[in-house]
Amino acid sequence: MRALVMAGVAGLLTLTLAPPAAATSAVPEQWSAGPFTAQVAVMAGDVDGDGKDDLVSYNTYLYGCYVMRSNGSAFQPQQNWGAGNFLSTGFNGNANFVGDTDNDGRADAIAVRRPSSSAPQGIFVAKSITDYYGVERFGTPTQWLNNYIAGDFGNLAADLDGDGDTDIIGLFDVATLAARSDGTKSLPLIAWAPPIRGGKVTLAADATGDGKADFILVDQNGTRVVTGSANRWFDAPVSWSTTPFYGTKKTLTADIDGDGDADLIAVNDTDVQVMRSTGSSYSAPEVWYAGSFSGTKETLTADVDGDGDADLVAVNADDVWVLRSQ
Repeated sequence: MRALVMAGVAGLLTLTLAPPAAATSAVPEQWSAGPFTAQVAVMAGDVDGDGKDDLVSYNTYLYGCYVMRSNGSAFQPQQNWGAGNFLSTGFNGNANFVGDTDNDGRADAIAVRRPSSSAPQGIFVAKSITDYYGVERFGTPTQWLNNYIAGDFGNLAADLDGDGDTDIIGLFDVATLAARSDGTKSLPLIAWAPPIRGGKVTLAADATGDGKADFILVDQNGTRVVTGSANRWFDAPVSWSTTPFYGTKKTLTADIDGDGDADLIAVNDTDVQVMRSTGSSYSAPEVWYAGSFSGTKETLTADVDGDGDADLVAVNADDVWVLRSQ
């Protein structure tokens, strides 16, 4: 706390100012106690355009993508949003994402596939739609890219060029490739960065707050960032922190304090810590939650209450818990 003395009409006025609110969470909240069919993967995104992130699962043949919608304080019972009869494996790929590929305010389902005997290669998108009968669901998947983008070291999804569409990044031995969305398809592959990766984790998010995704390289002894620019991600990585910071369970990036730039989150066995982005560096680690918090199926970040900052979500077999950022 600090005191501010101001001259007023009646004399000196003393105001006591509180420090900025910390990005700490209160207590875990159970947001769902029902089943959630999630055989392959769980992702999060605002599939219905109401400003709150929902949960989306990827499953095997005929099961389809299941969605648990957020109402701001709980997840509604799961709904089958379709796309389950896509090929013989269902709608899923070597990498699966949920993101707004066409900038319509609704997140779509994205599958990135390697070529196989049962599946063509490339990027497939099942758009979030309201069909002829007024039912909200994922439409029939269409191939947005017929090329090899399933990376040797995985894939990332982020808005690379600041146009509001979700793009796909492939991490390869020889280069870091990008498949940018133009709203209706993926543009031809382009080299976006050299073949560099973090020693612990490689992430993509807007850490500078300029609307374009940055390349975040989490190493054993610190974190480097390549900011998005006209040079794509070919500029030399810059040290944003020399503090070792990565989770024993998971390392994530999201805007936990609502200031417009993505922060680092370390999910550990005993606590959750964050390093906030200043736009050009990461601040010292802070304890975000002094306890264990992770899901048996998935642990992810999402703005589930629609207040502009990311929350932490733990997805288990029979329930879902949320740590809200406050």
